[in-house]
Amino acid sequence: MRIVIAGAVSSTLTTLKKLVEHQMDIVGVLGYEPASLKNVSAYSHLKPVALENGLNYKPFVKINDENIVAQVKQWKPDLLFVVGLSQLIGDDLIHSATHGVVGFHPTSLPRGRGRAPIAWAILKEEKAGANFFLIDDGVDSGPILAQELFDIEEDDYAEDFELKMIHAIQTALDKWLPQLKKGVVNAIPQNDENASYYGRRAPNDGCINWHVSATEIYTLIRASSRPHPGAFTFKENIRVLVWKARPEKNRNITGVVGRVLEVNEKGEALVQAGEGLLWLTEYELFDFGGNQLEENLKVGQKLGYHIDLEIFKLKKELKQLKEKLK
Repeated sequence: MRIVIAGAVSSTLTTLKKLVEHQMDIVGVLGYEPASLKNVSAYSHLKPVALENGLNYKPFVKINDENIVAQVKQWKPDLLFVVGLSQLIGDDLIHSATHGVVGFHPTSLPRGRGRAPIAWAILKEEKAGANFFLIDDGVDSGPILAQELFDIEEDDYAEDFELKMIHAIQTALDKWLPQLKKGVVNAIPQNDENASYYGRRAPNDGCINWHVSATEIYTLIRASSRPHPGAFTFKENIRVLVWKARPEKNRNITGVVGRVLEVNEKGEALVQAGEGLLWLTEYELFDFGGNQLEENLKVGQKLGYHIDLEIFKLKKELKQLKEKLK
């Protein structure tokens, strides 16, 4: 069974290592190498592992480019593994592998098809999993080749999800690859009646609304945390990037929504939410220029922008500007 694998994130690297471990016939490795890694979460370079094991390696930016398709056809794969890559696979590439293209998705398929599965699974508190499936014309809808499910705990962050996902990938492949090595490709159709879908998420979706409950904010922070861009809020002209938090359930204290009520010796800040209190236990402060500030939040500071106050400030500044231009 001749195999080509493409991608460049932790799930791709784990899959490649397992293919090597099971001594599968890997005829080519395609490594995603974009000009910037800014929007690539959990990037993993495949080239070192490929070269270490004497495997053919070719970098790419757009997987459907003619030269990439031509290279894959030259390798003559039976299966093309595309793992952890957000680009859609074109028909030419799909037809280049005799048995099709194997995709990967980390939810409990058929639930959770679509975009940003790690963040959405944490936000929706749904069961997750490592799924290898044959790509078809739909969105993560092809028949499943291997599936290993796992639970998301109430305090799991995105990085905890990643660790569980990696372990699930290893378990799923250890069960499936011995059969695949024998040439057995047993794909089980998904039940479309049970399907659900996730939409696209962008970095700005991590903006904190302090008027919702502390539990909701805590969930957003966990879903947006590393390897994602992070949840964030504002303190006047300073951007506060929040990586970790902790709900406070025992303190009998009430304050104005968004106000910092306490700061402990570690610099952790206790903030009033719309309902409940939340400790910001790991955060970073940045100025308008993106320069990190070596300081902590302080008691009394108010987080988030408030529309009426901001409109009044803008009107005042506009009036002052008009007076200067007279």
